[in-house]
Amino acid sequence: MKPLLAIIGTLALCLGLQGRGSAAPGLLARMAQVNPELHSYTATLHAHVVLTTFPFLATDLTGTFYHKDPDLYKLEITSGLPGIASQFSKLYPHIEPASQWKRVFAVTIVSDDGRHTIFRLVPRKRGNVDHIDAVVDDRSATVASMRWNYVNGGWATMNDTYATIDGNLVVTSQTGHVEEPAYKGNITSTLDNYVFNPSLSDAIFQG
Repeated sequence: MKPLLAIIGTLALCLGLQGRGSAAPGLLARMAQVNPELHSYTATLHAHVVLTTFPFLATDLTGTFYHKDPDLYKLEITSGLPGIASQFSKLYPHIEPASQWKRVFAVTIVSDDGRHTIFRLVPRKRGNVDHIDAVVDDRSATVASMRWNYVNGGWATMNDTYATIDGNLVVTSQTGHVEEPAYKGNITSTLDNYVFNPSLSDAIFQG
């Protein structure tokens, strides 16, 4: 189940990057100001995960995604993996929001065609991720897609679709693909049942 864990982690990492964002410094500032009155939320995640290499596993997952400012995120899988759901419940996928990018990453601009700006994010602390390429929509200042490039030669992509719900611009669906040396997989997901600005204890994000 380790490949599935990586795929689900990729999904939730991308969720953590929504923000309001055509000069790139100004775009980063705009990204940090999307949904200025939104400080916490929960949402229900419905995901379909398919491994296209052995063991050729396909499964449907349901979970709850939590966010609390400034940078707390958690995905808790609640059903879809009999016998090992508790392993996914302990998953703590995390990436800093756009307002924190420069603190966590060395940020450079790859290109800006007037419609989309591509940022390259290189982690300041060395780990499994070599760099991330984030494609940002210049008009809406939201992350349209991301590509994680791993030090082992693997990579993963995620594409986001947004909608405005109760005045907040949020991710409502995603598609993604993962290629690691030992496996390949695809994921499609939707998010609904958003609850905005609930009172969330920090304890939710621990463990």
